[in-house]
Amino acid sequence: MKLHQFLALLFATLFFSHSAIAESTLTFEGEWIAEAPPSSRVMVAYMTINNASDQIAKIVSASSENFKSISFHQTQQENDMAKMKHMSTLTIAAKGKLVLEAGSHHIMLFNPVKKLKAGDQVKLDLKLENGDVVNLVVPVKKQQMDHNSHMHH
Repeated sequence: MKLHQFLALLFATLFFSHSAIAESTLTFEGEWIAEAPPSSRVMVAYMTINNASDQIAKIVSASSENFKSISFHQTQQENDMAKMKHMSTLTIAAKGKLVLEAGSHHIMLFNPVKKLKAGDQVKLDLKLENGDVVNLVVPVKKQQMDHNSHMHH
């Protein structure tokens, strides 16, 4: 085996085993992005993030080729008003979970590079504090309107 073939094989083995380790401690359920009204330049992603590890996990950033910027927010009630608080990380407790939902923690997706509608798929990359990156494919779905939903930021 030539050196470059060996190195490629070694890199692939390390990369895939490292990815498997990263994704085995965090699992994602029910991930979806709410379809936005035609004039909106903001979309919202929801999901449940489970942490099987006995250590806290932190998601420090998110990126997608479909959006110019992405940030984390938490809705907080102040004087009967819902306010958005920017969060620098999403923290998932050891052996715990974090539910991203309307009226709570969520991921804000700003300025889509093209109009996204129900049925589209978005590749979302979540970077963890330890440097691992989890790649998700998240469907866009029609938002169910209820008293907890927020359409404006």
